[in-house]
Amino acid sequence: MPSNERSYHHGDLRETLIRTSLELISEFGLTGFSVARVAKKAGVSSGAPYRHFPDRESLLEAAGIAYLTELTTRMRTIADTSGTNPIDRLASTAGAYVLCAIDQFVGVELFVAMKGTQFTAFHERKREMIDFLLSLVQEAEPHATWSQIVEFMEAHLAVSQGFSDMYFQGMFSHMKLTKEEIADRATTAVRHLIKGWGWR
Repeated sequence: MPSNERSYHHGDLRETLIRTSLELISEFGLTGFSVARVAKKAGVSSGAPYRHFPDRESLLEAAGIAYLTELTTRMRTIADTSGTNPIDRLASTAGAYVLCAIDQFVGVELFVAMKGTQFTAFHERKREMIDFLLSLVQEAEPHATWSQIVEFMEAHLAVSQGFSDMYFQGMFSHMKLTKEEIADRATTAVRHLIKGWGWR
């Protein structure tokens, strides 16, 4: 047994495989994702992941669920610590989104991968995240129509994911920005978005 694999004796292997999956997707996209490549990158035997995941899709879904759980937790936390102003609460979640995406190595590829109906648990977790964002938008503009609320939520996600993807593509490397500074820019961008919609 490889020495690296022995280090996972106490149950760390499942979490390691999930995180490695996120890293692999970030580096190579979905075309580069496979159980064998995850195992190799994690430093374990090709059969080791199957102790926890029966197939590629189950590992992919577990990675997606882990990410969405962390993302929703971070957004809730930052909103709760951003005061009582609903605009501040809503805008702050953009920064939390970017930091989580950077820390967890997640680009838009992960969401593209989960379109199938077999990923029920992932879609449920995604619904929780979306419902939370929708509630913040409603707080920010109680008089908005449901269509406006949904459209703004989509714009928020586009801005947040856009900043994340720009980071992974090296768009900020020449500026030597920290991840916190990039997150602040995303928060500011959503503030401008809110102002552009005429909300106060």
